[in-house]
Amino acid sequence: MTISADQFRQGMRRLGGAVNIVTASNGGVWAGLTATAVTSLSAEPPRLLACVNQQGVTFETISKGRKLAVNVLGIQHKDLAMRFAGMDGEPETERFNSADWTADDEGAPFLSDALVSFGCDVENIMDVGSHGIVIGRITTIKVSDAGDYSPLCYVDGNWAQLTGLL
Repeated sequence: MTISADQFRQGMRRLGGAVNIVTASNGGVWAGLTATAVTSLSAEPPRLLACVNQQGVTFETISKGRKLAVNVLGIQHKDLAMRFAGMDGEPETERFNSADWTADDEGAPFLSDALVSFGCDVENIMDVGSHGIVIGRITTIKVSDAGDYSPLCYVDGNWAQLTGLL
């Protein structure tokens, strides 16, 4: 049985995920996008992976600069998630103007009030269809001390939040 792209999309809509902003840096040029396809890969050594569309500026920046950061968003970041997903009509060049971002000389941008941010050196990129699976060697972890740890989620085309732990 052949699975159509539409069937795949409809099925994947049911797979809820944490919302992240993946950022990259190359020679002082920043790029970023909203992503749910991010996960831990190994604890020893610490690695994560992010699936990034190869057609975008962020993928190109990751490929050239070999740096990325994964910024895990809280429910207070919904508007920022929409901005980095291109849903607010603002040009891509303006994405970083609406929040407090920091970066060292060679690193990708960190969202100052993210629930947690992971800075990574790109270890490998695998070409898989429309996306690249980017494996990042974690070099920095910045955990928020803001006190609100409600992660922003995305499921069935809607923003969501966890309502409680079981």
